[in-house]
Amino acid sequence: MIRLERPAGVDQSGSMVSKRLWGFAGLIVLLLAMLTASACGKQETSLETPPSPSQSSSPEASASSEEAQTQTIKHYYGETEVPLHPQRVAVIGHEDIALSLNAPLVYAYGFDGYYLYDRLKALNIPLSESSDLNLNFEAILAAKPDLIILQGYFTDEQGYEKLNKIAPTIAFKPDDWKGNIVVIGQVLGLESKAKEVVAAYEDKLKQAQEAIAAAAGSKNTVAFLRPSDKEIQVFFPSFAPLIYDEVGLKPDASIDEFKKKADGDWGINASLEELPKITADYVFAIYGGSISPAEEYEKENAAAIEVEKLQVWKAMPAVKNDRVFKVSARTWMSSGPIANSSVIDDIKAAVVGSP
Repeated sequence: MIRLERPAGVDQSGSMVSKRLWGFAGLIVLLLAMLTASACGKQETSLETPPSPSQSSSPEASASSEEAQTQTIKHYYGETEVPLHPQRVAVIGHEDIALSLNAPLVYAYGFDGYYLYDRLKALNIPLSESSDLNLNFEAILAAKPDLIILQGYFTDEQGYEKLNKIAPTIAFKPDDWKGNIVVIGQVLGLESKAKEVVAAYEDKLKQAQEAIAAAAGSKNTVAFLRPSDKEIQVFFPSFAPLIYDEVGLKPDASIDEFKKKADGDWGINASLEELPKITADYVFAIYGGSISPAEEYEKENAAAIEVEKLQVWKAMPAVKNDRVFKVSARTWMSSGPIANSSVIDDIKAAVVGSP
């Protein structure tokens, strides 16, 4: 600030004019000082006053205003942070769901004989081209996925960790495809499509139930088994609820008898001598494996011809009434809207006479 001092050489008894002149001069100096003080005050105020929210925002506000780019998904191996809008998806074992959702695939598990092979091949994406469950990590890496969807039983935790180093990986067991498709639909941003797929499947199942119930009437018992030249596997409703509980047929009375002797809830390995106990109106005999090539199905089917020559086989009412139907494990042992729809078609064709 400017200090106000009396000029040197002027005494107390100076003339009136001098006094006036000095008075004006003093006034000017005083005004200048006041203006300077005012300017300084404004400058200090502008430096000390924090900026308004419209001029600046805190880091927290900036972070909250940005759209999240990832989401955390709970799955078979824990929790994983995945991209919100994946554009390059590798799928290993959940191809049924991925195809149903029209997922943006860049890699898939598939080989000649796999029930989805032709559909996958038509997409011109890299395939495993082998039924081997030893994952080809190099091929998956080369596909440059930004998300990997894994069937939980295809590998162990060590294999999962290797996949997770390539891209965020989520794994699901195959037991509940309806629950899986909802979560996977959420991950891919295809929630509406997932709901449409489930709704279409439920509608198909309902129509099949009505047609099967009308055609079968009271002759509506069923048994689901795998014959071989040494024994039979008899499957239980807990393993195959679609066949025993959902399409309008009922488990044969023999199923409860087999349950009493079984160690597990999937089914039982029984001797061929027990075949006459199966009195089901309809028998579905499965051959091959869900991930086995077509040659294995043909091999097992050929071996079954010898079983069909046995008197214990011919003793079954379903054999006498020509109601034993051979089915492929490639769909009957798989899970998903495509596989399960195929099973519904097979059963409906067997009972009603048309898919």
